[in-house]
Amino acid sequence: MARNPRLALRGLAALVLAALAAAAPAQEMRAFGNAMPSALWALPVGAEDAAADEIDGISVDPNGNTVIAGVFRDGLTLGTSRFSSRGAGDVFLASISPGGQVRWARQFGGKGDDNAFDVTTDGAGNIIMSGWFAGSVDFGGQTLKSAGGQDQFVTKYDSSGTLIWARRFGGPGGDGGNEIAVTASGEIAVAAITEGDFEAGGRRYAYGGGQRDSLVLRLSPSGEVRWVVQAAGPGTERIRAMSMTEAGDVFVGFQYQGTLAMAGARLASQGGWDGAFARLLPDGALAWMVPIGGRGHDGVRGVGATADGHIYASGIVGGRALMIDREIPAIGEAVDYLVRVTPEGKLVWLLSMAGPGPKNNGGEMLVDGKGVIVSSLMTRQVTVRRNRDVVGTFEAAGRRPTSYLAGFTHDGRPRFVFRPEPQGGGAGALGDVLSISRDGRYLAQALRFRGTLGIGGARLSTPGERDSAVLLFQLNGA
Repeated sequence: MARNPRLALRGLAALVLAALAAAAPAQEMRAFGNAMPSALWALPVGAEDAAADEIDGISVDPNGNTVIAGVFRDGLTLGTSRFSSRGAGDVFLASISPGGQVRWARQFGGKGDDNAFDVTTDGAGNIIMSGWFAGSVDFGGQTLKSAGGQDQFVTKYDSSGTLIWARRFGGPGGDGGNEIAVTASGEIAVAAITEGDFEAGGRRYAYGGGQRDSLVLRLSPSGEVRWVVQAAGPGTERIRAMSMTEAGDVFVGFQYQGTLAMAGARLASQGGWDGAFARLLPDGALAWMVPIGGRGHDGVRGVGATADGHIYASGIVGGRALMIDREIPAIGEAVDYLVRVTPEGKLVWLLSMAGPGPKNNGGEMLVDGKGVIVSSLMTRQVTVRRNRDVVGTFEAAGRRPTSYLAGFTHDGRPRFVFRPEPQGGGAGALGDVLSISRDGRYLAQALRFRGTLGIGGARLSTPGERDSAVLLFQLNGA
């Protein structure tokens, strides 16, 4: 569970790339309709450090500020703040203004390994962060102590970075916090991962065996536990995606091996890794859980719901597979997918995004008012099919792997695609951390890359083995 990358960011304000869209080559941003997103700024992360860095969470708050969270080792510079890690890894949290200036930055960590895995904001601009910590850590005025090797933390800050509360969850083994979702009113859903018995809200949840179990925790705006649903079994379960509606329905995406058991429902994997996603009602009752997978490498990476109750899920599927309630033939060895599902859990349509080159664990995905936005990895070309019909083709600027950011309508038609370009000795960009502002105006993305990356008329360079960049787009109704 531990990760120990380093992170350094120097002169952030001086590196803002304004008005990228005006200089962007045509192959980087392509619109399929009348509107096109514009890149407002891009900030490189890791410009002074030779080791890898990691941004694990990103969120656009109601005022257009971009909040980032992650882990660093050794040194970290964020705007005018300079930090040095106290242990194997420390947590950073920062807020960046709509113009690309660092508003404030915070460091949290002790002598052990500490990591922020996800961050989000509510309708008032409060910040909720989840991750794991070891030993004793001061999270800004409240110190938490782990019961085991590592425990989960969930913390809440106001928009200026002042701590409101901090909570610890876990048991005697290794525990951590994964995905997190929050409503505008501040209701919280957060995923936990554990290697043993887990304690939350004064109750102990027995370990199901295997390598890891996962849990869904529902918290009040004040951090009190409303309910916990456990996903356990003799295999390995990990929650890879989570979203929550304003009414309190929670949608959860899994990648698992062996048997996945949750709230009386059970699924058995058909191959090495399979996917599944589930709908939990506001009281924690399971409405349904459906499978995605076959004998290849499969999983769910993104999940979200529309205002009319339909659900989207994205991820990766390898070969012939059961896609919810429908058998699909093999499209390729490893193919990104996007599905639209009825409120009852029935498949409406399937988008497949196939092409040559390496794959990751499938696309990150977010729902907006126009449809859905997906980020994944491509090499040279991606062919998009809705069920069996080709609806679009995305061409990369070069032959090296790079990320693509694609918007689709509610009926599965392309809206736009954006592809940064690896240059010189660069080796691709992976964009798997996304956020859309609640008003639908802004989209933020964190990229991981090596070498030099072309975005618009600018070049972002890093000496690290893998470093990051933060991008802010204005969607312009696209």
